[in-house]
Amino acid sequence: MKLFKTSLLALTAVTAASVQAQMGPSLDELKASLVPYASPADSVKLPDGRTLGITCMGEGSPTVILTAGMGDFAGMAWGTVQPEMAKVTRVCAWDRPGWGLSDGADGKHTVATTTAALETALATGKIPGPYVMVGHSLGGYESLLYADRHPDQVVGMVLVDSSFPDQMAAGERVGLPSPDPETGAPVLFRKCAAAIREGRVKLGGPDPDRCMHYPEFFPPELAQAFGAKVSNPIQYETMASFLTTFADDAKIAVNPARNYGDMPLIVLTATAPLPTPPGATADEAARMAAWAEEWGRQHEQLAALSTRGINARVPGANHYIQRTKPQVVIDAVDAVVGEVRAAKP
Repeated sequence: MKLFKTSLLALTAVTAASVQAQMGPSLDELKASLVPYASPADSVKLPDGRTLGITCMGEGSPTVILTAGMGDFAGMAWGTVQPEMAKVTRVCAWDRPGWGLSDGADGKHTVATTTAALETALATGKIPGPYVMVGHSLGGYESLLYADRHPDQVVGMVLVDSSFPDQMAAGERVGLPSPDPETGAPVLFRKCAAAIREGRVKLGGPDPDRCMHYPEFFPPELAQAFGAKVSNPIQYETMASFLTTFADDAKIAVNPARNYGDMPLIVLTATAPLPTPPGATADEAARMAAWAEEWGRQHEQLAALSTRGINARVPGANHYIQRTKPQVVIDAVDAVVGEVRAAKP
């Protein structure tokens, strides 16, 4: 207990006083950080024949499991921080079905189905526990659910500006409009899936909607690896399904009995103000301020899931704390791993 409090006090001091504003990675640095995520070496074959894409680095125990936010694949979420975490222990980032190097599947996709895929992959024993679960944004749901289902395997947790259970209902309480899930990326993904099925889009051929186009910072190895996957329309259909089920996810994450005892737990909360849309009214600005307060309160409740839980507010960090203040996330993982090791008899 004393060691954990000391490490967390040090972390809090860093987040509150000594973290300086950091520039994001350069184009070359970002490109280099994505190269490892093109390799299927650590991917796991599931019993139904699908592959779950996983990228591991480092050695040691406990194993850190990194879960990205909604719409991210592992490399974009963790590529610039995973190598630093891996200097301390084994660290594995995974992709949900349909994303990255993970195979898609028919049906509806929620955090219940994605957590089940992770469970199945870890049950193979290829990536042994015990585990420290690290989740960003929506990835906090899968981290919580896995810990609920496997309390004997999860020994620590870091939640990086995590979504919280029943989040949609909380948004309604402060007057936020409910987003329409059937806009944006899901529409494009379904359009791409239909075009591939009809033969109007092919890898290396016509691609008017840029379904298989990758940004310039993608290294050639990654573009090639992803290209081999997205030739299958199921990839797009799987991604589209997952992007439209957040209302279900927020409910699935609810567990009134959730209690992690004295498990090491750090919740990192971004403090950079949400950008106010141009032309926003005073009422709209007030609702956004109320939402920021609610976000902080809910993160305090997440931290309270453990008697050793801490909610560390990160000055100057936006929602992607691992990009704007990467060292804070690295230090949080190091602190939890250190506590887990110190607690061993």
